[in-house]
Amino acid sequence: MAHRPFKFGAAISGTEQVEFARNMERLGFDSVWAGDHIQTTTAGSGEGYTYLAAMAAATSTITIGSRVIVLPLRHPMLNAKMAAQVDQLAHGRFIYGVGIGGDYAPEFENLGIPLKERGRIGNENLEVVMRLFNEERVTFEGKYYSIKDVELTPRPWQKPHPPIWMGGRAEEALERAVKYADGYFPFLTTAEGLKQRLERIRILGEQRGRDTSTMDVGLVTVTTIAADHDTAHAEVAGRSPANGTRATTDWNATIDRYQAHGNAQDIIAFCERFAEAGVRHFVFNLTSDPVRLAHDMDLLASDVLPYFRAKS
Repeated sequence: MAHRPFKFGAAISGTEQVEFARNMERLGFDSVWAGDHIQTTTAGSGEGYTYLAAMAAATSTITIGSRVIVLPLRHPMLNAKMAAQVDQLAHGRFIYGVGIGGDYAPEFENLGIPLKERGRIGNENLEVVMRLFNEERVTFEGKYYSIKDVELTPRPWQKPHPPIWMGGRAEEALERAVKYADGYFPFLTTAEGLKQRLERIRILGEQRGRDTSTMDVGLVTVTTIAADHDTAHAEVAGRSPANGTRATTDWNATIDRYQAHGNAQDIIAFCERFAEAGVRHFVFNLTSDPVRLAHDMDLLASDVLPYFRAKS
């Protein structure tokens, strides 16, 4: 992947998204992110486009990103329309992170969406979204969606559309990234696993005649800040994966492999491993309670961001 400066963003689960975005902008972060669920066990997890629009309207310089919009949960006309309007509200400060979801099966069941077909549904959904972004009028007849003579208005602020960042770790996700995306944006991956997937993306790109070296590489990581590594690990270990989610049975191994935790030096060391693998845009999914959140944001802004920006 081509050399790019390091960038840093963060996300939280909860209802204080707007004030969080303002504080992130004030502290000099590059981006602020919102997740997307219609139904989940995570307290405060909300519908993504609503949060994105509110954060875009409340800020003026920081990039607004989705981590990630679950494409199959909505008709592609809605996805395209709402993404374009978020990009308009943000005046082009929007990164459109997308994926197919599946971590919480009841969400799909209650919406009448076949969980096992979400990959194929997502592919067709994204095909329609991209055509709506790029073409004046679209007619499409597929297995899951059918539209006739549709014009997307308003169109995105960015031309032809906001950058698409693809989530996911499976082979199909890598193929989607090569076919459609401007960036690759995984969650729950090791540094070595990421390096292997980026090599696979390079190979798939060569097969499709695409130079993937220009793609952005981001990483979402659950982040817990404490006085030291052991204290943070113990805090995270005291939590358990939400019922109904796809999580490894070895919770301690999950923490060590996938989550940034500890003091500033521990967070830096974690990011260094992934920077070596190719990541240039880190998104800290902060687990801090409201009392600690301001402190943790300040610590990242004062100790972690300057370290990497000095290396860019």
